[in-house]
Amino acid sequence: MEQWQVILLLLVGVGLLVLAVFFRANYGDKYELKSIDLVLIVLPLLFVLLISGKIKVFDAFGIKADLSELFTHAAAETINAQVGQKKSPEVDELVNMLQMASKGGVRDIPRLIENKTEALVFKLGHGGYYGPAIKQYIEALHASSFLQYLIVTDKNNKLFGIYDALDLAVHFRTARNDPYGKFANWLNQSGEAAKQDLSELPGFVRADQAVSREMSKRDVLKRMDIGRVDSLPVVNKEGKFVGTVDRSQLTASLILDVVNSLDG
Repeated sequence: MEQWQVILLLLVGVGLLVLAVFFRANYGDKYELKSIDLVLIVLPLLFVLLISGKIKVFDAFGIKADLSELFTHAAAETINAQVGQKKSPEVDELVNMLQMASKGGVRDIPRLIENKTEALVFKLGHGGYYGPAIKQYIEALHASSFLQYLIVTDKNNKLFGIYDALDLAVHFRTARNDPYGKFANWLNQSGEAAKQDLSELPGFVRADQAVSREMSKRDVLKRMDIGRVDSLPVVNKEGKFVGTVDRSQLTASLILDVVNSLDG
């Protein structure tokens, strides 16, 4: 490991210590320097050394622990606590909004922005989707910085796939030949050819890449690495969309689990 990498990781650790002091002071607890606070400084470095296989046992500051065992235990925990539900209008409500927008009415956009809408849900074969109306809603919500995902379900409300809103918005903005119109037509048609075209758009994650709440953090992170994505949709036993899970959330939860184990 290069010297600058070690320094960077130690600086990250100092940042974690500062945050710990800040939260402890602001919640009214009397601050007392503990062994675990010193561990926070070197924890990022230890984490990198651990996953690289260069260190397995930690014995310092009065604490002795098998870190490989702690991380193995933490990685085996389910992702239930890290699943984030996205605020979004129902399919029928969205179709009605888009139909109104196609007639020149965009009165619902301010309400969606005020509600911090994070996702728009579309239904294959539902009908009523109109390219220029979709454009107005996506561009307005994307500009508000709240919109994160476009979710597409099949006729049985099972997840077909999910789009990263930023990737799709950039594509729509740069593509030629009415990309919003094509998107609306594919949603309205819902045939196999239309599904193939939808799956080839940027930022698309297929339903078969989705995870469940019962999966372990290790398995979900592995699936993210295989798919080269930083977030995945979460579905229930019926295959219906229930939320998303992010790589950053899982990584942070792993570190917190280990810190809590050391503190305990």
